[in-house]
Parts: sequence; structure tokens; C-alpha cells
Amino acid sequence: MNRFSLHLAVIFCLALVVQVSGQAPLSSSDSTSPDSPATATTTKLTQPVGMGSGLWKWTPVADYHQSVVEVSTTGGAGTGVLISVNKDKPIKDGHEGYVVTAWHVIQDDIEDGEIKVTFKNGRRARGCQVVDHDEDKDVALLWVWVPEGIKPAKLAEEAVERGDKLELAGLGGGTKLKDCIRAFEAYASPPSSIEKIFADVPLLPGDSGGPVFNEKHEVVGIISGGWFWWDSGLKTANGSYIRTTWPARASNVGPIQTMMAKVNPPARIADATIVSGGTHK
Repeated sequence: MNRFSLHLAVIFCLALVVQVSGQAPLSSSDSTSPDSPATATTTKLTQPVGMGSGLWKWTPVADYHQSVVEVSTTGGAGTGVLISVNKDKPIKDGHEGYVVTAWHVIQDDIEDGEIKVTFKNGRRARGCQVVDHDEDKDVALLWVWVPEGIKPAKLAEEAVERGDKLELAGLGGGTKLKDCIRAFEAYASPPSSIEKIFADVPLLPGDSGGPVFNEKHEVVGIISGGWFWWDSGLKTANGSYIRTTWPARASNVGPIQTMMAKVNPPARIADATIVSGGTHK
């Protein structure tokens, strides 16, 4: 049992006492200084940020992890997960598809069209379009171009219940998608409900929008953030501290199911831009 294994029902009471508002959303712009977590070490990382800290129980690399993507905007970056690929609708050397992420990761760029999605193989889609969102649940659905060879994750049919074993995945602290992801074990804890998932694990800036997987490796939620910021002692290679938040909070699967049930491809498909290795095609 780690140092954070407190009963999360008590956390709700503490939150009311200290009047925490809105929790702690996590995009990679949430750093202690402009040159710290998300930028300074990205070219040197070959393992998940936080490895060896004892704060997480890491899970093995798996094929379904290729569905994890990086979602970047002019304001920062977060994580997302490819949830659907439409093989009947090809676009150049790929297909139409849908990515789910956290609403707060992309909310500032929905009108400017600056949302980009990068895949595990290094291919990147620009001009990604917001199809639907639920601000209250902190979930957004993006229409994207998906390169050949990238498999989507499966969406769960059943919501998470308290006690369920989970796996959270993200790109927090500047973790580079081309090298690895942060994938770690957790359990759904009180006060998890049909709408929200809570788990007794910390998160890092950049984990927001990442998937929550169940034991069948299906997506059952999307990471939103935590309740409290604290000093975990984690540092980047240049010695800058990385802010940490706890406990993990995520949307349950319901809002994602609702969005996927009503999606229609955007009309202006030709506006999507494909980038390969930094070069426009």
C-alpha cells in the first residue's frame, strides 16, 4: 500500500473545508516554470516520467496502447485515445476516425482550428474538428484523420463500479509518445459514481485526456485531473520540479457512449491536414 492510500470519501469532506473549486485539470501547460516539465526533457525521455519514484504501479506495454495519442493546441498538450476508425471512409493513406480527450485540453482552440493529434507511429493530423463535447463531464470528441496501421481501442459497454481494477494511461510530465506512455494500475475508489471515476493514484500535467482502461482493455473513462496539487519530489532532468495532483479523477464511460451514438462526420473533410515527419503532404 502506497503513501496515498487514504479513503477518498474523506477527501470530499476536506475539499469542502478548504473550498477547492473546479479541481485540478491537467494539460502540459500546467508546470511550475515555462522551461520545466513538458519541454526541457522531451528529447531525452526513454521511459515514463516518474519511473522509480514508487508512486505508481506500472503496467506492461501492450498492443492496445497504440490507441493512445497526443493532443496538442496553442495552449499546451494533453493525451487522448483513438476510439473509432471508419474503414469505409478513406482519406489519402488513412481513414476517418474519432479521438476522445478531455474538454479542458482543447477548449481554447475549438474555433481557431489549431488542434493536432499525433499518433504512436509519428504521423500527425492537423485541423482536427470538435464533433461534440460535455463541459461538465470534461469530455470532448474529435474528428481526425487516422494513418494506416493504427488500431482504435474498444469502447466499454458497462460503466466502472467501485472496486473495479483499472489502468490509466497518459503522457504526463513530458513523456514522449514515440518512446513510451505512462500506464499504471489503479482501482475505482469512493466516491466513484455512474458519472465520475476516482482512483487513489497521483497524476502529472499532460495526463489529462488519457484513457482509463478496464480489465478487458476497453476504454471506460477519460482522465480529467485531481483534487489537490502537492510536491511529490519529482524533477525533470534539469532539476525543475513537476507538479503532481491527487487523487485521479476521470469521466465514466456514459458521456463517451452518448457522443459516439450520435456522431456524424463533419462536412468539411477536405480541410483536414496530414503531416508526416513534420512535412506537409
